[in-house]
Parts: sequence; C-alpha cells; structure tokens
Amino acid sequence: MLRTDETWHRLRAWTASSAAAERLAAQILYAAGFEDVDPAHPLGGPDGGKDARAIKDEDPWVMAVYFPRDQQSFSEIEAKFLGDFKGVSKNEAKGMAFVTNQEVRESERRDLKEAVDGEVEIFHLERVVALLDRPDMAQVREQFLAIEA
Repeated sequence: MLRTDETWHRLRAWTASSAAAERLAAQILYAAGFEDVDPAHPLGGPDGGKDARAIKDEDPWVMAVYFPRDQQSFSEIEAKFLGDFKGVSKNEAKGMAFVTNQEVRESERRDLKEAVDGEVEIFHLERVVALLDRPDMAQVREQFLAIEA
C-alpha cells in the first residue's frame, strides 16, 4: 500500500524528463480551469519565453515550468521565476502560470508576486498535490507519477 503522501514524494524527487514535467504542468492548468493550453517545445527547442500558451478568462497567459530534483533554495526558485516572467511581455500575455514541484511558503509566494508587475498564478508543490490527488486526476497521476488509482 502506498503512503498517503505518495504524490508529494514523487513530485519532490522528480526524476522524469523536462518534457514530462511540461506535459504534467499542462494537465495541472487544465484542472485549474485554464483553456487551450498550447505547449511550445516540450522536447527542446526555442520556446520564445514560455513553455506553453494558455487562456484564462479569455486572456492569453504563458506557462512556465520548474521541476528540479529535490528542494532548491528560495533564491534559485526566485531567479527561475523572475527569468520566466520576462516571457509575459515577450508574448503579449496578461499573466504567467508558474508550475513547480518546489515547496514555496506563503510569504515567499507573496514576495514573488510583489516582485513582478503583472498577474501570476503559482502552482507550488502543495497546490499541485491537491490538484493531482483529486479523484478525477487519477489517470494523470498514474501516467506521470506511476501511482495507480
């Protein structure tokens, strides 16, 4: 029997490819109500400052994905976040959905949002776990985390 926090552990110890992370992140956005998620180049290539485009409330957004193995320092997370946020203006988007397997404290999420001029949705580890552990996400959990329903 799997532990009750298996989703959390598999995300934190991510060993799959960056392509798999981007594809999982697209499913996370769909589960959160984004529409028309359009990946750029999950298998590599120039992405123009975004891992995907998406629509939220009829507005264009960009998706940025950060799935390193194990927990990174907040300064590493912040550097990735700020670098990825440049893709918002580059792609004439309204905001950025930042999907990560990292623990990001509430105060850190607030700091990230205050560091940029624009809309941001941060899908941090616990938020991603909450979405993936929904019953309707069982197939996604199995496909990307090998957790059988």
